[in-house]
Amino acid sequence: MKRPKSTKRKGKGFWLTGLLFLVLLGSGVVSIYYLFQINNELKVVLKHEMPITEMITRITVHKLEQTSWLERALRHAEVAAHGQQNDEENTRLLRNAKAKFKEFTVKVNEEIETALNMSAEAQQLAQAGELIVELRRIDELLVSIREEYVNYIKRVNELFALFVNGKIRDAEQFANETEELEERFNQRLESFLFETEEITRRSLSSIGEREGKAIIVFAIMITIVLALTIIALLLNSNKLSLIHI
Repeated sequence: MKRPKSTKRKGKGFWLTGLLFLVLLGSGVVSIYYLFQINNELKVVLKHEMPITEMITRITVHKLEQTSWLERALRHAEVAAHGQQNDEENTRLLRNAKAKFKEFTVKVNEEIETALNMSAEAQQLAQAGELIVELRRIDELLVSIREEYVNYIKRVNELFALFVNGKIRDAEQFANETEELEERFNQRLESFLFETEEITRRSLSSIGEREGKAIIVFAIMITIVLALTIIALLLNSNKLSLIHI
């Protein structure tokens, strides 16, 4: 026994409606997954990339403070070498300046290592290719800064050794070269800080743009699917009405 045409058409209408509903559901799942990825990137930037920038700020500030203590230490070392001031008082001031310099050496080294660990963790959590590239760039710069800082500390220790050994002329020449090296290093640190801040700004801007696009695309897809569903239902309803007439 053949099924009535109205039943067949009604069935087709339900199938079409179901298919459109599945398309809508699939679009929703894809959009939610995409928004979840964007949310993950935002967390990486807020919880890892921005703290890295803050840590680099601390490194820069502490390095500049260390520079001032090195200048004091060298001034007292020169005075001691030329015997221009009471030995006891000058020696105390020299020791204090050198102790402060070493204190900041420990701080800066710890902060660099902390920033490197934060960068490694952020790279593991990041999923977007663009964000991973930016984080790798920060990591490479941090490694370079660490190497330069190790060489800088080694040079300062050699400088103090020259003063202790009474090699005044060599020490003074070495001190001038060290000051020039330190100035370049401080400038590089400041440039690195500005670059890191710019990277963070770009990351946040990119996430915001992609989030906006994802929402717009999702809204358009929902509108299209709903419109097609309504059209399909109306056509199916009209066909059924004509059959009954």
